[in-house]
Amino acid sequence: MSMVRHCTRCDTDYRAEILTCAECGEELELREEEAAEPAPPDEPPPGDYRSLYYSDRIEDLEPLAQELTQRSIPFRIDCSEEDKITLVPHSRFDLLVREDERERARETLAKLPEASDLELTDDAAEKGFDPQRGYSRCPACSTQLPSGALKCPECGLSLGGSLEPLVCSACGWEVSSADPACPRCGAVLED
Repeated sequence: MSMVRHCTRCDTDYRAEILTCAECGEELELREEEAAEPAPPDEPPPGDYRSLYYSDRIEDLEPLAQELTQRSIPFRIDCSEEDKITLVPHSRFDLLVREDERERARETLAKLPEASDLELTDDAAEKGFDPQRGYSRCPACSTQLPSGALKCPECGLSLGGSLEPLVCSACGWEVSSADPACPRCGAVLED
């Protein structure tokens, strides 16, 4: 460790051979140089990373990331920003692991109480759908949905039914499930 001279008034470091502060004229104290900041963490190894857990709050993923770090399981946390196309109004944070480490990571994290508090895990994190309960969050706007909902109360997205277009029964105009009335003839649309 090298020695430096430090001005306590200006909080400035100088080389060891300099005796007075250039700013204030104060006599400098001799002391050991402070350690440099630690190097940033290494990038995770390359590979096919898939979402294992996700949350709209990064704080939810921190204990999971710490556990994976302790177990030397490579991971990434990705953030998706607001999406104008799918109308996702906020960020979503995904904890991703490589395919070959997926099972080990899932078993490790399943033991943590913080992981059980997160609503969706493993493949459900990518699908957002549970066959028994349906969608827990709207795929379009991420609003929490009541159990068995067929339509999002926030954005009006239809969560069930066929892929056939919806049409107004009065005029036959194609309408959106979010429309309360037909934009062409004004007829009130029923669910």
